[in-house]
This record gives sequence, C-alpha cells and structure tokens, in this order.
Amino acid sequence: MSKTIVIVRATGIQGSSVASTFLRFPEWRVRGITRNPLSTAAQDLVAVGVEMIKADIDDPQSLLPAFEGTTGINIAEVAASPAAMKTLERFVYSSLQDPRKWSRGKYTIVYHYNSKVGTVRAIQTRFPDLAARMSTVQQCYASMWKAFPSMAPQKQHDGSFLAIGPVNPNMKFHFVVAHWDTGLFVKALIDLPPTKALLGYKQVSKDEFFKGVPQELKHDLGDTYNFIGEFGYTGGDPEVLTPEQVSSISHIFLCPLLTLNNWTLRFQSH
Repeated sequence: MSKTIVIVRATGIQGSSVASTFLRFPEWRVRGITRNPLSTAAQDLVAVGVEMIKADIDDPQSLLPAFEGTTGINIAEVAASPAAMKTLERFVYSSLQDPRKWSRGKYTIVYHYNSKVGTVRAIQTRFPDLAARMSTVQQCYASMWKAFPSMAPQKQHDGSFLAIGPVNPNMKFHFVVAHWDTGLFVKALIDLPPTKALLGYKQVSKDEFFKGVPQELKHDLGDTYNFIGEFGYTGGDPEVLTPEQVSSISHIFLCPLLTLNNWTLRFQSH
C-alpha cells in the first residue's frame, strides 16, 4: 500500500526538492499544496506526477482535504488533529538552531532563528503527541549571497573568486543547494526514527559586510554571524546529525548531494 506525503508550498525551493525526491520512490504518492494550482510552477509539478491541491496556509480549514489519508504532514495545527494523527507517521519541519540557548543568552536578537525555534517549542508544548513524531532539517543555502550583494563571490584578476564574510575564514558553513538537496534530507529523516535533527573566504567587519542594510536587519544578521562564528552553525547541539552521520547509521543517501563543482556548473548554466 502506498503512502502519501503532503508538501506545503510545494512550488518553493525546498518543497519542489522534496517532491522531486519522493517521486523517485514508487511506494510514495506525492501531493503538493499551493494557493494557485494553475501557476506555471504548479503545472510543472503536475506534469511529472505530483497531485496539486489548492489551499492556503492562513486558512487551516482549506488544508484539511489535502491531508486526508496522508502519512507526512508539514502544518502543525492540521497535523495534530485527530483525523490526521490516525495515519500520520512523520512530521518534518524546516527549522534553525537556538542561538539564545547555545550561546547561554549572549545572542538574543537573531529573529529569524528565534521564530523557527519558537515554532518548534510551541509544537512540543501544545502538541506533544505530534512532537513525538517530529524531525527537523536545518539548512544554510549556498545561494544566500543572491539576497545580499556583499555576500556574492567577487571575481579576482587571476580568474578566481573571493568569498567574503564577517566571521573567521576557518569557520565551516554547512552549505546545501536547497532545490536539489532538501528532498534527500527529508527522505533520510522519514526513514530514521523520529525526533532527529539533521544539519543538510575573507573576513570583513560587520559594518562593511552589511553596508546599506536596515539597522534592525543588521542586528539580526550580525548576531547570526556572531553566534555561528563563536559557537558554530549548530551551536554545539549534540542532537543535530550531519549527512555523514546519517549515512553511517543507515546508508540512507541513495543519491549524492550536489558538490561545489557541480553546483557551480549548474549555476553557470542558468
């Protein structure tokens, strides 16, 4: 009997990757949620076999039909309903680390991290049965530099590219190509027991790096880099697993993640 995974925002960067991955497995039926099933992106998914359903995440009632008979759900309010919990096996949420906890209160205004962490805690508090079936995936996009020109690789006279950032050049970032790698991470988490968390240059000053960025956003992003630079991307959370650790446990990654060289070639081709 096939299982159904429902992907909220299936036309997005992460959602489309999850859809592409699960379409490779005949035992899975892939259902996507979108506000506009007639959009080009939605129709592209329909063409490859995704069942697209119209719903709005701001209207929980519109989501209910999409989750009938599903085993993978991405919206806590609906996932925790008695009807959904009858068949729900795994709940996967795209999250981030907790800077306040792992920096022992030193970094508190990393708003976009805090909001993700707040959601996870709310699920754990309000829906403990759902939390027991939840896993999270944490990602740092290789394409983040597109949003901030200061982060873009800068071509040098010798043809090489220089990446700059406000953290120590020896600091390691766990970059992923979200539209390619996310689905593999989600599949790995579904195959593992629940409650797992998977983690899938030149140093400059913060003022130089965030030149022209609004002050509040500068505080948020500045503390993001301060936290990562001082405590590492995961903050030292021992429960966060790397792809290498997951593979050593169950050899789950059947398809290779995108390498830097391959990503560069794909980016140049677009």
